[in-house]
Formats: sequence, structure tokens, C-alpha cells
Amino acid sequence: MKVSVSWLKEFVEITREPRQLASDLTMIGLNVEALVAAGGDWVLDLEVTTNRPDCLNHYGVARELATRERLPLKKVEVSLKESGELAARAVSIEILDSDLCARYCGRVLRNVQVGPSPDWLVKRLEAVGQRSINNVADATNYVLMELGHPLHAFDLARLKQQKIIVRRAKPGEPLRTLDGVTRTLTRENLVIADGAYPVALAGVMGGEESEIAVSTRNVLLESAWFDPVSIRRTSKAQGLHTEASHRFERGADIQMAPLALDRAAALIQKTAGGEVLTGIVDVYPRPWQPRELTLTKLEIARLLGTEIPEPEVERILRGLGFKFVGGTRESWRVSVPSFRLDVSQEVDLVEEVARHVGYDRLPARVRPAPPRVEKDTTREKVITVSSLLASLGFHEMIASSMVDPVEGEEFSNSQPVLLANPLSQDASALRTSAIPGMLRAIRWNLDRGAVDVKLFELGKTYSIVNGAPEEHCVLSLGTTGHRRPASVYDGEAELSFFDLKGDLETVLGTFEAPEWEFEPTAHTYLQPGASGRLRTRGEELVVFGLIQEDLAREYKLRRPVWTAEINFGRLLEFPLRARKFQAISKFPAVERDFSLVVPDNVAYALLAAAIAGAATEELRSFRPVDRFRGGAIPAGHYSLLLRATFQSQAHTLTSEEIASLSQHLLDALEPLGVRLRG
Repeated sequence: MKVSVSWLKEFVEITREPRQLASDLTMIGLNVEALVAAGGDWVLDLEVTTNRPDCLNHYGVARELATRERLPLKKVEVSLKESGELAARAVSIEILDSDLCARYCGRVLRNVQVGPSPDWLVKRLEAVGQRSINNVADATNYVLMELGHPLHAFDLARLKQQKIIVRRAKPGEPLRTLDGVTRTLTRENLVIADGAYPVALAGVMGGEESEIAVSTRNVLLESAWFDPVSIRRTSKAQGLHTEASHRFERGADIQMAPLALDRAAALIQKTAGGEVLTGIVDVYPRPWQPRELTLTKLEIARLLGTEIPEPEVERILRGLGFKFVGGTRESWRVSVPSFRLDVSQEVDLVEEVARHVGYDRLPARVRPAPPRVEKDTTREKVITVSSLLASLGFHEMIASSMVDPVEGEEFSNSQPVLLANPLSQDASALRTSAIPGMLRAIRWNLDRGAVDVKLFELGKTYSIVNGAPEEHCVLSLGTTGHRRPASVYDGEAELSFFDLKGDLETVLGTFEAPEWEFEPTAHTYLQPGASGRLRTRGEELVVFGLIQEDLAREYKLRRPVWTAEINFGRLLEFPLRARKFQAISKFPAVERDFSLVVPDNVAYALLAAAIAGAATEELRSFRPVDRFRGGAIPAGHYSLLLRATFQSQAHTLTSEEIASLSQHLLDALEPLGVRLRG
């Protein structure tokens, strides 16, 4: 924002030279990006943060300077001569949507002479980057730059029924704005209408139909307060950013509306003549209530590391417009002014004091460490899993959470969370599954010449549960390509179902959880016979497998792609597996093979669980070696060669001990209907 130094001097008697002034403003948080000489004046280009709309005007900046320099701030003087006729008889104002417009003020001027503005007004506006239009429009722009409150002037004769109605636009309702563009409005847009049609886009831009022209004689001045969110949405949807919308969408001062209106009316009367009708038509359905905060001396000392004298605290806050409405020996009760929307808690008041005391004057102290630091176990688990996957050859990716809801139907039955204001149809819902994003990432890599791709993503999915949106933490994996490339020693080997299953078991094995159960499963997007799931305590934790051929063609995947989706939120509930040291036995190990006859309905996972549940210390490991059907094997059964390794930490196992351990293993399998072959 551009600020004129000579303009500032109308409110505070500045004696510092411009460069020192720029330094002072920067020190209190109003960074000066440029300082330019303009005739006999200096213009400061300020960077005003979005939370400080009170400084988007000369009076707000003057308030900061007056407090900084310990100078008095002059009040805004309004010299206005009213006629005998009441403004309320000349125009009526009605607010239909008070949730979007909390206040609307109007003044009526008659017999004005619209024409060029005087030189002093033109030069002052041009110095701060404003183009002169005519003496009426220039007066509203002058007050905007001076007090920070947007105003608008209507040609009263062009308003049907001399009526103003503040309402939501009707769907498809047209409005031709001052920039010459006919805009199609929606219910999201707030408009200023007369007795028949919209005449302005509230808080953004006026309409061409009611603009001030040379022939205008009677003027209606508007000064209002509009909901910042509504103005921001309208400005974005219409692609229209103006000086007015820039301030309204950050939060205008609702109490400034009548003063700004009087200031503009007086300026028009001074430059364009005419008479100002008596009184303001002020429709105020939702009066502003001041916020009160408690500020304690202890909190100031705790946050700033030093005690600030009471008179200095009170001087700073009073200078910035705050009022003291009570308190005790150790605290103040402070009333927040209407123009400070950014001050909502005690720490904000401490910041105001710190800014004007000077951060450079606060002592440099090392704050004592808290008595204890709690370990972030969730973060530790995430880092452990990410590091493990990286060691397995996976690369981390991040996909957009906004997707086409139709696409998600192929991967999940959950009800999607639809966005109220989507950027496009392709990003109109929050994803219910992470698999579509994984497939797009793999395709992107394949299209650019990558052959072996292994990706993982730690993210979230979303769904509607019992009528309310919920988010779910998921870990998704995607692989394609080779387990190993071809070499002079061996041929290449394609990734398979068991490669992905092994990676999943490695990840799950880092957690201290009940035994995992594997079982084949069928999912709409996975190939039957090449997919499965892992469960614990009957709860599904992982679904994985090969993407169906039809779906692979739809995503233009030229190679088989294996994916997995893990309920990571559930997995995080388990603790990480503790690492335990176990010495290597110095005594020999003994391997024994068991040729078992197993019923078809008994999966290997059941055998493994039974053996593990009854295992002794001497049973070091067991694994399947071979499987056979037919021959002497009865129907409905298969032969499984199981190899077990026995070893003791204390001595060499005897034949009798090995026989006993072997029988113990067979006894554990007997309830499953498993017996030795022959």
C-alpha cells in the first residue's frame, strides 16, 4: 500500500526525515518496501500483512506512528452542513440477508455538480496510485485511502423506487459492472439492488446502470460492512479484485461506517457543491459488541523475558486504540477496538506491547527447558516404517487428496466427501481410496521410461460415516517391474505376488501385534487368484494383489502392477517390536523333515500358527519345502514337506530329545487333522 508522508502529517506531527520514518515503520511490523520522492512529497510503499486491515489506510498508519513516536493522534474532523430535509424520506434501505451484511448506512446529497476534482485532490490520489475520475468518485476513493473504509456513490435518480435492498443474488441474475463486463450471478453473491434489479456487487464493484455521470444531480452515498468470507468468495468466483474487496475480505471496521460516510459527504459538498440531507439512514441489525481480554503482568514477563513498566504498557495500548475497563493490581481488563480484528487473546496484547517497546530492546535469554519431554511414539512409528520401505527399494510419493468421485467408486464402497466449492469435476471430492493416485503415479513413471517402479504413500482417505465426514490414515504400496534385472549370471525375474506379500510381512513384523492371518480374497479392482488380505483378530488390516487387466488398460498401464492398501491408523495402535539380543548357540543344529498329509481346507497359515503356539525354545525355525498331490495321497488332501530346525543354547541335543521335540510338533498339528504320511 502506498502512503503519502504529507497526508500522514495531517494526523500526527511527524518531525523525522522520511528514511528514518521508513525504518521506524519497519521496526513495528509495517515493512517499507520502497521510498519514492513525489514532487514535494514522499511516498512510502508498505507491505501490510493480511491480518492488519486497520493499516490499509493513512489514519491507521498514523495511529501506529503516533504511538511509536509518543505523539498525539489528531481526530478526524468532519465539517458538514445539513439541510432541513430528512434523508430517510428520500431513500429507504432494507437488509434481507443480515448474516452477510451487518450494517448499511446511506446519505443523500442533492444538486451536486459532477465534474473534475480540484488539483490538490487529484495530486494526492495520484501520489498513492489512484486515478482521478470525477469529484464525487474521487471523494469516495479519498476516504478509502484516508480511513480505510470502502464507499460507493449511486445516481439516486437511476435507482428505481429510490430503494436499496441488500440481498443474495438470484441464480443466473445478470449485472453489468463498472468495468463493462456483464456478469452472471449465483446465490453465493451478495448484491445491492434497487426496487427491481441489482445495481452493485456488494463490497466488490458498482453497476454501470447506476454509476455517477456528468448529468447526475442527486447522489446516494453507501457505507456498509459485509462478511469477509462472502466478499472473498464473490471476488474469487467473479475474477474481480478491487481496492474495496481487498479491504472487505480482510475485515473492515464496522464502527467506521458512519464516520467515513460523513467524511465523504463533506468532501463532496466541498468539491461538488450541493446540499446534504439531514441524518444518516443507518440499518444496523447486528450491532457490534466489543471483546474484552485480561492481560496479566506475569504473562508479559513470561513471554518477553522482562518486566515492562505499567505506564508503558498502558501508554502503548491506549495509543493503539485499546481501552482499559477494569483490572487488579496484577492485571488489566482491556476492551479491543472494532478495527483490531486480529486481537482475540492475551498473547495478542503482549505482541502489541512488544512491537512498540522494540524487539531489539528485549533481553536475549535462554528459556529453561520444560521438566520433561514426552516421546512422540506415533512419529517414531512413521519414521520406522518409512525408513524400512526405503531400505526395501520403495520411493515415497504424495498424491492429491481431491479426485473425481466417479473414479473412486471402482476402488471403494465408501460414501465420498464432496467439496462445496470444487476447482473442477476432476477434483470435486476427497478420495475414498489411495489406489487411484498410486496407479497414476506408476503410469507417470512408466511413460517416462522407468522400468522398475516401487512407490509408497503415507496419506489419508475420507468418507461419510453416520452422516459426518471422517478421515482415515492409510499406507499404500505400488510395484511393477523386476525383482532383479538380467545379468551374466542369471536371467531377469518379474515381481510376483509373493514379493509384495514378503514386503508387507516385513513391515508388519516391525510391530508387536497378534499373529497375522493370510487368506485369499476377491476385490473389484484386484485379479482373482492373485489377491489376498492380512487380518489380525478377525479385523482386515491389509488388502493387496494384482490390478485387474481391464482396469490396467483403463489406466494405460503397460506392465502388471501390484498394489496394497494398509489401514495404517489401526497399525499405529500397536507398539513397535522391541529388539532383543540372542546369543548364537555354540552347539550344533539338527534339521528334521516331516512329510505331512494335510486336508485341503487347512491353509499353511493355520499350520504355522499351531506350531508357533506350541513351540519350545529348542524349535528355532520351520518352513515348507515341497508340496505334492496325487499318487498315494488321498482325495481332498495334499502332501507337505515341512523342514524344522532344532537347537539348544545349553547343550548338544540327544536323539531322545529330538524325538520328543518332533512328537511335540506333530501333537500340535493333530487337532487340524494333519498326520505323518505313511
